[in-house]
Amino acid sequence: MHYTMTSSKSVPVSFRMTPETKELLALCAQHEHRSMASMVEYMVHTYAAVQGITLPVAKMAKNTIKKP
Repeated sequence: MHYTMTSSKSVPVSFRMTPETKELLALCAQHEHRSMASMVEYMVHTYAAVQGITLPVAKMAKNTIKKP
């Protein structure tokens, strides 16, 4: 499965993990020729796809469609 980023903006995320987990993440990222941030993003998207988890479709605001 290949994943490519399509988002136009990114947001900062901060969390803590054990040194061993960080080292394992670094090894995984190196294996995939990715940064650690890109690897986390890839892992989340891959997990979501396997589990059938999707984001809800954003509802369009009433006033965004202009009448001719």
